[in-house]
Amino acid sequence: MRISEEATHRLSLLKGRTSLTPNILCRIAFCLSLKESGLPNENKDSQGQEFNRYTLTGEWDTFYMALLKMRLINDGQDPNQDLLMPFKEHIERGVILLYNRVKAFKDLSDLLQ
Repeated sequence: MRISEEATHRLSLLKGRTSLTPNILCRIAFCLSLKESGLPNENKDSQGQEFNRYTLTGEWDTFYMALLKMRLINDGQDPNQDLLMPFKEHIERGVILLYNRVKAFKDLSDLLQ
């Protein structure tokens, strides 16, 4: 999966702010997006960083995909569709949310509330 140039740039800046790797930041971003109401925007830009899904989700892949399927059901979408595009769309939206909310590592604790 390849994310947008904008998301790649924001992840780079977030890594500098938090010292967290892009895959960990994407996990947090994905969860932030799932918490938001409405569908994420479709982003056809795929000129940024490329990730293997397992690199993003690690040993928790089944858990993250179950969360995504639950969200698809709640949004009235087919949970049996190819999950790559909705997964990418939630990461894209989540990276923007994370970038706007986190200026330093300590700001991550505010996301737990």
